[in-house]
Amino acid sequence: MGIEIDLSVAITAHNEGLVAHKTMRSVFRALEKLKEAGITYEVIVHIDFGSKETVEYFSRYRHDENIKIYENQYGDLGLSRNYVTTKARGKYIAFLDGDDLVSDNWYLEAIRLLESTKDEIVVHPEAVLTFGVEQPNVITLQSDSYNIEKDTLVLLGENRWCSVAVAKKTVFLKHPYKKMGKGYSFEDYAFNTDTVSSGIRHRVAKGTVLFYRKSGNSMLDKANGNSAVLPYASLFDFEVVKKYKSQVEVEDKKILLKKRGYKLYKKIRNNSFLNYFITPVAKATLKVLESGRNAGKNLPDWVVEEWIKINSIESQLYPFSHIVNGVQKYSADEYIGVGEAYAKIAKVVTKKPDYVFIVPWLVRGGGDKVLLNYIEALREVHLDWHFAVISTLPAKNIWVKLLPKQVDFIDFGNIAFDLNPDMQDKLLSRIITQLQCRRLHIINSEFGYTWARKHQELIKSEYELNVSLFCGEFIPGSDMRGVFSYANPCLFEIFPVVKNVFTDNDTIIRKVMDENGFDDKKFKVHYQPIDFKITDPKNQLVDGGKLKILWAGRVTATKMPELVAKIGRGLDPRLFSLDVYGEKSKELKSDIFDGIAAIKYCGPFDGFSSIPTENYDMLLYTSMDDGVPNIILEATAAGLPIIASSDGGVGEFIINGKTGILIEDFLDDKAYIEAINNVRKDPDPIFDHVKQAQKKLFEQHSWEQFIQKVKDDFD
Repeated sequence: MGIEIDLSVAITAHNEGLVAHKTMRSVFRALEKLKEAGITYEVIVHIDFGSKETVEYFSRYRHDENIKIYENQYGDLGLSRNYVTTKARGKYIAFLDGDDLVSDNWYLEAIRLLESTKDEIVVHPEAVLTFGVEQPNVITLQSDSYNIEKDTLVLLGENRWCSVAVAKKTVFLKHPYKKMGKGYSFEDYAFNTDTVSSGIRHRVAKGTVLFYRKSGNSMLDKANGNSAVLPYASLFDFEVVKKYKSQVEVEDKKILLKKRGYKLYKKIRNNSFLNYFITPVAKATLKVLESGRNAGKNLPDWVVEEWIKINSIESQLYPFSHIVNGVQKYSADEYIGVGEAYAKIAKVVTKKPDYVFIVPWLVRGGGDKVLLNYIEALREVHLDWHFAVISTLPAKNIWVKLLPKQVDFIDFGNIAFDLNPDMQDKLLSRIITQLQCRRLHIINSEFGYTWARKHQELIKSEYELNVSLFCGEFIPGSDMRGVFSYANPCLFEIFPVVKNVFTDNDTIIRKVMDENGFDDKKFKVHYQPIDFKITDPKNQLVDGGKLKILWAGRVTATKMPELVAKIGRGLDPRLFSLDVYGEKSKELKSDIFDGIAAIKYCGPFDGFSSIPTENYDMLLYTSMDDGVPNIILEATAAGLPIIASSDGGVGEFIINGKTGILIEDFLDDKAYIEAINNVRKDPDPIFDHVKQAQKKLFEQHSWEQFIQKVKDDFD
């Protein structure tokens, strides 16, 4: 088909009904200026899955020789635009959605800009005024392309240009819109990234305005409501972005102020001390940040003028002073922090992973040990696999050093700390999408669960999602009556899109099935392995000396340090010593063990192997709720008898009177004290317990059986 006219005006419609009449009136008004300038044009209307009202409305133009009407059943904005491109006869194509309005100078100024350069460019309106019934008015002032680096960093966080665009037909043929769906969306966003990647600049036609109607019924609004994600984009490839600076100059001082202010807000809200005393300050800080979005008093005169003129077409629109004063300003540049964070992360991504773990952190803990175990087992099963570990909380990730070289550690929690929740979601979505790995695995990451809940449609179509579940935890301050569990609401909300639920004990499966009605087919028990450097138990009490007790773990509320302190007070320091290893949680009193003669606090430890276990006679283990704790397994291998609380999956390894001593009422300090005193009086039985427990290690916690389970359940 040869080029016969200058411009094809393409209007895509689906269920606008009579609202499209206002759009057509604004188009006809703008076309008058083209006619005056001698610029030829045609109008193409493409109705995609059109409602009855929409089809009936556009039928009135079927006999107009300058308007071509087509109907299809694509159900996709991108495919709809691609179809129009094949039908267009114009040298240029101008796309518009069926419920939006344009200023009367839009088409003329766009053509003038296109004709003024030999370069391939895409032209957009300079201003976008978003409006709608009971919707706040928002103004976006769009700008020309920056350099490729800054464009990329901004586009990583947000779309820089609206979907209303004019360009040569050849541009749209060379860069067709992508088909979306199944959790992906924003065909115009994808078009913008593709064209920027190919070196095509985006320009704005000065003094032009798009009036974007936000109805909640558009495909874009539905995509936003469904938390859709932009598909993989070559512009954001890690190998490309890692060469960029992590920060670029931002001209808007208000954006810089907001970024710094939100970082201060986060620091206050994440500090328990500051948050307690300065919550009003934190709230005031956020209020100031949000109030900075008001832009009504600084609107350009030409925007106000076009706003007045459009009133003759859409009576909802008129710049009354109270409305103008309430206009909110929006700029894609506000999301450049996402791009800056992504640029830092790109530097640590060495290759496309075969498996991605999402964890809260990599500190000293049981969940962290589970992660390391899975990586080690998967490396045994798949020798050529590469891994990525994404941590989602700010922390000192001291166990990163334990990761093998086949693992890229993405420190999301620290890098994204000063981003707001929406930005953090965009960043994690972009990381996961660009990693191009179908296998995801969440281990105790609440943010990971939140992301999965928002993007279930995407996960269902594009990913295999596994999660690890160990136990619930009593909520501090609830007097052991309130329980937090990743099973509900986290797992409960995403259960339909989860492939497997891995756990280290059978107790939790029965518990969460009873509470939530889960189908047990997805649950698989993986008893965690340890290296069997078995030490024979030694009866060091034959001479009637002091009984030396070890306690080791995270000194947090869930491990009941107050109970440990009570036990310590009830022990005769002449006959017993209780050494406590572990880093104290910030919410605990620093002096929790002070003044207790039988207790010595020994500080943090770097894995159980760093503790001189040969100096101890037994292990005391306390916890509100647990799986099968790694500390118990390692203590058994080290030859230590064990007294443990009965809660959670502990009883699947410590069988009272056989593999150890189990305290049924795990809150009863007197029961622990009595058991400890009995051991001192008659130590012989507990050494037989150790031998039976070590036998159970071979049967239930060998690396061989763990690797086989991983091989069976991960493939």
